[in-house]
Amino acid sequence: MAMKRPEESEKFAFVKCMSEVFESEEELIGRLKAEGLMDEFQRLSEVLQKDFVEFCTGQKGLNVRSDPMFKRVFDPSICPERLEEFLSLCLKRSLKILKIMPNESHRLTEESSLLIMDILVQLEDGELVNVEIQRVGYLFPGERVSCYLSDLLMRQYAQIKEQRRQEDKQFSYKDIKKVYCIVLIENSTRVFKNLPNQYLHRGRMMFDTGLNLDMPQECLLIPLDIFLKNHQNIDNRLDAWLYFIASEKLTDIRKVIEAYPEFEELYEEIFQFRYHVKELIGMYSKELSILDANTVKYMVEQQQEELERQAEALKRKDEELEDKARELEALRQVIKELKAKQG
Repeated sequence: MAMKRPEESEKFAFVKCMSEVFESEEELIGRLKAEGLMDEFQRLSEVLQKDFVEFCTGQKGLNVRSDPMFKRVFDPSICPERLEEFLSLCLKRSLKILKIMPNESHRLTEESSLLIMDILVQLEDGELVNVEIQRVGYLFPGERVSCYLSDLLMRQYAQIKEQRRQEDKQFSYKDIKKVYCIVLIENSTRVFKNLPNQYLHRGRMMFDTGLNLDMPQECLLIPLDIFLKNHQNIDNRLDAWLYFIASEKLTDIRKVIEAYPEFEELYEEIFQFRYHVKELIGMYSKELSILDANTVKYMVEQQQEELERQAEALKRKDEELEDKARELEALRQVIKELKAKQG
């Protein structure tokens, strides 16, 4: 009897409900045709088509890092405890989410190239927390983190000031609560890889004298690729959540469930999407539209950065030529003076 490959014989055997809905790609395609979804499927990119097929046929889990997937799984209006626990672990304190906040146009969204997920929530104590996933890290430097945090702070300031005005009360800066920006980065860049063993980068304003002021802006940057390279085991619940977000490999799904069996229920819910191909392909289509729009912005920024680099290189060359010209002129002057003395 021919032996099955290990990954075939163990497909989701460690999760009760994960018997395959579609035994093959052909069966899945037949279902798409029967439901009139083939055109929508063919409009997906090759990468998204491959992800869709592999998920539906049980070869991998669902990539929850995209905006529609993440918001569906972590929607605070449906299951607030999920995002609350993840944020609590990131911020190292207990918290409760009051509501999801709309992302307003002035919040630099036009500049956020390859921003593939973005959710803003207000906590019960008035604090604001923005969670974002970036496809690449070098388009999210420290300057942009600072701008995003400043934007959140000014948004809160305007909201509180208007509220105090309506209540006929005096505004006080002590009413300002903390704002947080948590950025998960799929593919980190050199600045992160210079610290190859670190994946939780917490930042806040501090004073070199030890002056203790409660500054309201804090951030946490998490390069997911560095996290995966540094973790063979799951040591705590934050590790489990980061594995859940960062990887759809079957071996990693098994690892999470073995460490924390309660995650099985969450994986079961995600794999139920395979029973609803119309809704699922709708989420993939939404992801494609987001990626298409962001890719245009990304290319524009890349071209702008390249032009700036070329302009800077030309400027340096011009400066070098000017230095050479001055050196030659000085040399000519020396030669002229020597000839005058000899004459």
